[in-house]
Amino acid sequence: MLFGLENFVMDSGERYCVLFDKRTFEPLYYPNLYVTTQVRNPSLSLSVMKSSLSAIAVFMEFLSLRSITQEGLEIRLRSQSFFDEYEYDLLSDFCQKNFSRHGSQSLVSKHVKYVRMTVIAEYVVWLSRILLQKQTNIEKLKGFERAVKSRRPKSKGRNQLLEKGLTSEQSQLLLKVLNPDSKLNPFVDEATKNRNKLMILLLHYLGVRGGELLNIRVRDIDFQRNQILIARRSDDPDDLRLYQPLVKTLDRRLPVSDLVVHEIYRYITCYRRSACRNKKHDYLFVVHKSGPTEGYPVSLSSYKKIFSIIRKTSHHLRNVSAHKLRHSWNERFSQQLDEMTTPLSEQEQEKMRSYLMGWKEGSGTSAIYNRRFVRRKSEKAALSLQAGLTKVPSNIGENVNE
Repeated sequence: MLFGLENFVMDSGERYCVLFDKRTFEPLYYPNLYVTTQVRNPSLSLSVMKSSLSAIAVFMEFLSLRSITQEGLEIRLRSQSFFDEYEYDLLSDFCQKNFSRHGSQSLVSKHVKYVRMTVIAEYVVWLSRILLQKQTNIEKLKGFERAVKSRRPKSKGRNQLLEKGLTSEQSQLLLKVLNPDSKLNPFVDEATKNRNKLMILLLHYLGVRGGELLNIRVRDIDFQRNQILIARRSDDPDDLRLYQPLVKTLDRRLPVSDLVVHEIYRYITCYRRSACRNKKHDYLFVVHKSGPTEGYPVSLSSYKKIFSIIRKTSHHLRNVSAHKLRHSWNERFSQQLDEMTTPLSEQEQEKMRSYLMGWKEGSGTSAIYNRRFVRRKSEKAALSLQAGLTKVPSNIGENVNE
């Protein structure tokens, strides 16, 4: 591609990225202004900024291949002629191309294409308003936006019958594989084995997100009260990672069992301490592999790689992910509430779950994570109903005309 993204960290700790022309190494004014004013200022994450600029880069590549310069684009927008019908179709086809180094012959997912075309439509509408100001023809702008967005892949919606969490058998197998003494454990050195085991234990017992897990600091752990603080620290200057893992939920303190607290203390004293000599940070999970990054906080890419390796250990773990562990936690929590001697009201259950997961009360998010449990209860109730009905006559299948 002729256009690339550059990521960097400001002195304040803020993560940022810019789109530039690889031929001149100059940043592109309007795309970067768009992302700054429309994405960054509303406090959206670096990943959203990157996604938006990547989509605009695809659009700029499309224009370049059709010999449409920035000046030529502006002329089109000022005249509000935009594109011919066939060009919309060409743009749609172009947006499904994979531009990665190893993906030249493949296509991107429907979701990626959907995002690209959405961003392109909104970017051009924004740019038109900037260039035309009061002369903007709203109807023509809406017509352009409809023409692009109507060519996005059709979303079939989420399949509510999909199994979201891990089964109990999968959870047990996962913990067995991650046992440092297990022959099934795919990791090599002892420190990494114990670190990964602790990571899975925290995901399993607390149901936290990956970004929350990687943001835990030693100072966040209260060994006296058996609690862990989950805190938002966006654009933290002390975080050495270019792509900072983000905490998307509310701050909260989570109770932790004696077993997990013991495992945390053991990891810190036996493994983390030796890897973090001369490192000025207190993030809990660190790199143990010898080299220039030893002792640094575990990156998002390394975290994802851990699950990629785990998935290859067994056919039964082929779909394991941190998000599935989060769903599993919510299903177990639902089961626990359902088995209480004194049932809690729906409102009380909502408040408890929302606090532990870091959601705003009344957001409705809990329903998403509780869907599989509700379906199981519904199936059980339906079967009980059928069992109580009058038995079907034994001759129901006989021909009534006989």
